[in-house]
Amino acid sequence: MLATLAGGTLDITYACVVSYFRGRTPTAVLQSVASGWQGADAYQGGAGSALLGLVTHYGIMTAMVATFGVVAMRVPALIRKPWLSGPVYGLALYAVMYGIVLPLRFPDVFPRLNGWITVSDIIVHMGVGLIIALVFSRTRRPAPR
Repeated sequence: MLATLAGGTLDITYACVVSYFRGRTPTAVLQSVASGWQGADAYQGGAGSALLGLVTHYGIMTAMVATFGVVAMRVPALIRKPWLSGPVYGLALYAVMYGIVLPLRFPDVFPRLNGWITVSDIIVHMGVGLIIALVFSRTRRPAPR
């Protein structure tokens, strides 16, 4: 839960800040997440759609955290070396989100390369991966070899 909360909060805060500089409100960002369920109606759904987007965002983050946890149970080095495994996992998260998920949901917008925004997207995803790995490394110590 801690990894989901911390990683998810970093990710959605980053998305809201970057979107703000592009003229979008945090509500619109969350409604865009909810549009996966509601389609274009999400943008007319007000706070209810934004809340659905927030819950969906943390649901997706829960899946990302659980995936790391399951793999780390089979590959204990991921927990022993979080400063390496976390950023690498974050790169994988970025590749899946920006290479598969977002292009499927928003084919007119993604994939896109936007200079500093793309670089910061990658860095933040590496940070999310690092948070996940660090939380697991602190809470689940693998047995010594």
